[in-house]
Amino acid sequence: IGKFLIAEEKGKIFGIGGDFTFEKVSSYGYMAVLPEYRGKGVGTEIFKNLLEIAKNLNCETNFLYASNLGEPIYKKFGFQERYYGRMYSISSDQSISSIKNKVVNILKKIPDWLLELDKEAMGFERANYLNLRINLGAKILAIDNEGYGLLATSRLGPLIAINLNAALLIIKKSIELGASHMIVAEHQYLPENIYKSVVLNEMENRASIKMMYGKKIFENLDLLYAIGTYAKG
Repeated sequence: IGKFLIAEEKGKIFGIGGDFTFEKVSSYGYMAVLPEYRGKGVGTEIFKNLLEIAKNLNCETNFLYASNLGEPIYKKFGFQERYYGRMYSISSDQSISSIKNKVVNILKKIPDWLLELDKEAMGFERANYLNLRINLGAKILAIDNEGYGLLATSRLGPLIAINLNAALLIIKKSIELGASHMIVAEHQYLPENIYKSVVLNEMENRASIKMMYGKKIFENLDLLYAIGTYAKG
């Protein structure tokens, strides 16, 4: 899934960047250059080469999560803003009420309906990514045909659901299992009531901007409450 490029001098690595490929979609991240090497075009050169790798793999859509420092650089390559991802801590001392109580199951395998829901929300197939997350220890918290969340250690995400009630029930279950933070996808379709229903505290300097370039893919953001991670740079 992932390929990394490094910049080094006399055995010292001073720059890095990664490309993660999902058929015709590429995601970029972990872009970093040591402070004393910045301003010399190192990051730009690494990124150019990552884009070339993706092109050779016939990728048509490119996206990443940018830091405020990286945003103007990616705009020069044609990337456009989609939405912010902000890290929030989740208070364990809270009572989350939902409209209708339903069972949240912990699944051992990924059912077809979950893959279809994830693809509808994200715009492309992520079966390999999700299976990798599970093989690395993430738990699937799911309400059949309504939504799911992955809980890895103490982070909940992605969280994808057809309605706020299902999302709240999955958040509630994740807290019971030790979730302490999540990356909220702050797009225009996110229900404002989520901030009234769950005690969330924004974590300092933990925001990123999703940016996209190339062939447009349809993301059903109505379904997206939290992303799994951001390898920002």
